[in-house]
Amino acid sequence: MKTVLYGGAFDPVHAGHVFVGHEALRLMAFSTLILIPTGLPNPDFDKCLSASDADRVAMLQLAFAGVPDVEISDVELRREPRPSYFVDTLEGLRPRLGAGKPVLLLGEDQLLSFPQWHRYQDILDQVELWFVPRAGRHRSDNLEIPARALFDINPFDSLSSTLIRNRLQQGLSVDGLVPASVATYIAGHGLYRGQ
Repeated sequence: MKTVLYGGAFDPVHAGHVFVGHEALRLMAFSTLILIPTGLPNPDFDKCLSASDADRVAMLQLAFAGVPDVEISDVELRREPRPSYFVDTLEGLRPRLGAGKPVLLLGEDQLLSFPQWHRYQDILDQVELWFVPRAGRHRSDNLEIPARALFDINPFDSLSSTLIRNRLQQGLSVDGLVPASVATYIAGHGLYRGQ
């Protein structure tokens, strides 16, 4: 059985994340998908989180409720507050992963910045790298990072958590952009409103 590791801020999880998760399970039959919400973001990538760890995990649980072979790992959230490096995440997951190489699933934007990741070569030695393509980004044929595309066209290409947060801040609907259960959770907890 193949293990697929799919990490991200999931702030909030949206329809694109759910689609990618389902496609990974479909295309890599007999797989387990482990969703890994980011802990304290690496300061080198100028990213901050809006929702709490507990809220992000709760939204992931709602978005993937009833989907077999999906787990949510809090390995990055349990670390003492320090920047989150994926090489440490792999080490924390190693007992769960067994002997085979897991698949690490990235967005194409993350793939292009992958050589800037802390100890990226150590990560490459331990995983099969797959990516989700983005329109307007062209993975260089000369890129020395071996990776496979999960699929050719991403129907949720222009959807991002930033877009959803911005819409919510403006009081606009996010119907269809996030699972209905996640939209209800966001509204019920007043997330992303006054940022």
